[in-house]
Amino acid sequence: MADAARHGRMPVDEARVRVLGAVTPTDSHEKVPLPRALGRVLVEDVAASVDVPPFDYSAMDGYAVRAADVAGATKGSPVRLRVGGRVGAGMVADRPVGTGEAWRVLTGAPIPPGADAVVPFEWVRAVSPNGQATSEVPSGFGGWTGAIDEVEELAIDVTAAVDAGDDIRARGEDQRAGTVAIRAGTRIRPAEVAVLASLGRRWVWATRRVRIGVLSTGDELVGRDLTGPLPPGLIRDANAPGLMAMVERDGAEPMDLGQVPDQATAIRDAFIFAVQGACDAIISSGGVSMGDRDMVRHVVQGDGEITIWSIDLRPGKPFAFGSFRGVPIFGLPGNPVSALVTYELLVAPAVRRIQGEVATGLVEVPAVTEVALVNDSGREQFMRGVARTFHDAGGVVSWHVRPTGPQGSGILSSMSRANCLIRLPATTTSVPAGGAVTLSLPGVPSLW
Repeated sequence: MADAARHGRMPVDEARVRVLGAVTPTDSHEKVPLPRALGRVLVEDVAASVDVPPFDYSAMDGYAVRAADVAGATKGSPVRLRVGGRVGAGMVADRPVGTGEAWRVLTGAPIPPGADAVVPFEWVRAVSPNGQATSEVPSGFGGWTGAIDEVEELAIDVTAAVDAGDDIRARGEDQRAGTVAIRAGTRIRPAEVAVLASLGRRWVWATRRVRIGVLSTGDELVGRDLTGPLPPGLIRDANAPGLMAMVERDGAEPMDLGQVPDQATAIRDAFIFAVQGACDAIISSGGVSMGDRDMVRHVVQGDGEITIWSIDLRPGKPFAFGSFRGVPIFGLPGNPVSALVTYELLVAPAVRRIQGEVATGLVEVPAVTEVALVNDSGREQFMRGVARTFHDAGGVVSWHVRPTGPQGSGILSSMSRANCLIRLPATTTSVPAGGAVTLSLPGVPSLW
């Protein structure tokens, strides 16, 4: 960190803290139907109005019994119970289970009153009409046979003991009425949609989708409508489409500001258009290095301020953050990998914070590298990697990782082949195969 300071480069973690401290969560919210709530951020605590589940139900196909009736049951010394009835999902028993009695139940069926455990059908032998035990499980499991209220077996032999509560999903074990199920500041993922649906919610109060302007700068960019061969010296714009996709992924609304040449007037006009379009933040790519044609810094300083300039990071050292006419602005590098990596590390947490999300930290896990790694940049490096879990002979599970291949900041395919970033501190110049590293998992929410 001291070396980074000597070179005027801000450490990545410090930059993230600074950025998050400088952006303000939106105070604008709206009533959103549940089917459209995915990706939004709650502005209310949602409490359970009822117990979930609302009744005790069977977790297995089997028989609802009194655990005391089958205490000590074994294959060699089974316990015989008479069968009093059957209950399927959506049904209720018309009377309690009596002593020495069992009721056939299917998965999801309410537990009849009086029963306190379920014996899986695999632990039961049918009793023939003449009272003889068989080696067969009762028929009909996996689908009813005959009328729903018919009982084919009059008695069963239970071949194993169970404890009270076995294979019963208890009333309220998921949510208790009156308790907070999902807290304000939580991003709604598919799991949250399911929880809200289980509580009977048809809509929620959530923040509006914030608007993020995205601009590409550079004299070398051809128009996006060009489908033929590239003119000499020109390239296609990958940054804006990729960054807008990331903004969309993070629940915000991307506003396409197009692409402009390295001209101060054109860049300023695009930024003004973003401000007039009520953007909550602006992202530009390119034009933040120290070259004669890198104009973004000068434009921003003319109508605002730059508070962060140059990060101790590879890829992505030329990064700028500040404000333009009161709107937060992120100046990302022009190299496509650098733009995407700096977005993941520094912009994505801010986009989530602006939307009101409380947990915005990076999720990181320890791992073992499968190959030797070299960091000769003098900066903190985030390599693109492929991570997988590994089970050793003792059953211990660990993360293993390898780089995607060449790590140049112009090798965009290294991002599409990666599912993580391998974090190497500036002071770490090499890691041998089998050595310990830290993985950053972009896009994985931090829930704590």
